[in-house]
Amino acid sequence: MGKSLEFWAVVIGMVFYVMSRDAEREPLARRAVKTVASAFLSYGLSPTLAPLARGSEVLAALAIMAFALVLLDTITALFADREFVKDMVRRRVGGGSKGD
Repeated sequence: MGKSLEFWAVVIGMVFYVMSRDAEREPLARRAVKTVASAFLSYGLSPTLAPLARGSEVLAALAIMAFALVLLDTITALFADREFVKDMVRRRVGGGSKGD
């Protein structure tokens, strides 16, 4: 698919890491979705971000997968907190917070 062996080794290594991370706390389906999303982001964005990683597409892929995972974990945690989401929607539509 036009990528080096080193690139695929890094992506596959990160896939194994991401899939095994939080295995006891998170369902397999959710881990699989986050892993696939991180891998696709890494594959698609690494050529664009390689200049920021000293020209290394492999280093860019590693950074993208790591940061994409953190971002996906944060978004998942925020939206899992229903009270936070309700409060955020109330503030956006002008309903104020619960304490008002």
